[in-house]
Amino acid sequence: MAKTARKQGMKEVALLSLNKLTDCAMDVSDAFAKLREQILIYRDSDNQNELRGGLNLVNTTNLSFFDAAQKSELFRLKGTFLNSLRGRRKANQAYCQSVQICPTFSKAWLSWGALCSTLAEIEIKTNSFSEAQKSSSAGKKPAQYLAQAMGCYLQAIQCGSREWDRINLPKCLWMLSWDGNNPGLLCQTLEARGADLPAFVWLPWVPQLLTSLGRIEARAVKSILKGLVMQYPQAIYYSLRAFYLERRDAERAHRGKPPSAHAQPTTAVMHAEELMSILRKSHPLLWSSLETVLEELIVRFRPSLEE
Repeated sequence: MAKTARKQGMKEVALLSLNKLTDCAMDVSDAFAKLREQILIYRDSDNQNELRGGLNLVNTTNLSFFDAAQKSELFRLKGTFLNSLRGRRKANQAYCQSVQICPTFSKAWLSWGALCSTLAEIEIKTNSFSEAQKSSSAGKKPAQYLAQAMGCYLQAIQCGSREWDRINLPKCLWMLSWDGNNPGLLCQTLEARGADLPAFVWLPWVPQLLTSLGRIEARAVKSILKGLVMQYPQAIYYSLRAFYLERRDAERAHRGKPPSAHAQPTTAVMHAEELMSILRKSHPLLWSSLETVLEELIVRFRPSLEE
């Protein structure tokens, strides 16, 4: 009841519902649920005094009765209050404590990543970066914040099982553009952590991953695509095949002549060809079946002269 009232903006009703509950009749989990709901009522306020009141409520709470996940959640909420009150350095420390207490708590990683992303945006706006400055030394500090944010987002995906934990995955791919013209911190972060994620989380972003084969993050992305090829070959086959043929034909058209023995393919074509080879060798029967289906589609759905 209190949660529903809070989400509808009725704070007084929410607090009244919570005050009817007596702590003496609760176990630890129920007491924590009540405390958390009270804190969230203050967190959703725009009033500085109410935010400070919520922060004081967190600071005065006795944590000795709660388990690791509950303690981690309280430190996460403390970081949220500090961030709203513009105490970002202390908020960073609170999020750090939260993930140290419970390293598998995905909400804490998401909140910490959001803070790092906010710090990067502030740094970018402060220095008025242009597109041309992304590759300069002046852009190193935003890239560091973004690399930390990417690491937090990827860790949240690895720890959590909710769809909400994966909401920042496309943002991680966008962050790669801040490495400039050479692989940097962001590419290194994706390469180190991306392949460790469950392969299925990347399935909606196969077109974006294939496009990245032609950019500086190709090495990091290729390891992710290899995992998809091994575990979900049918899901990636047609997209990979179409990408390879389109890039190969575009490369030949750009040269204006048929391929010769001395012509060197581009990096994207080479990576795509390697992935196709891995798929064919790892799943030969599936490869043959998919090729047969594709040939049938081409033959049977080709329009006749009358059509």
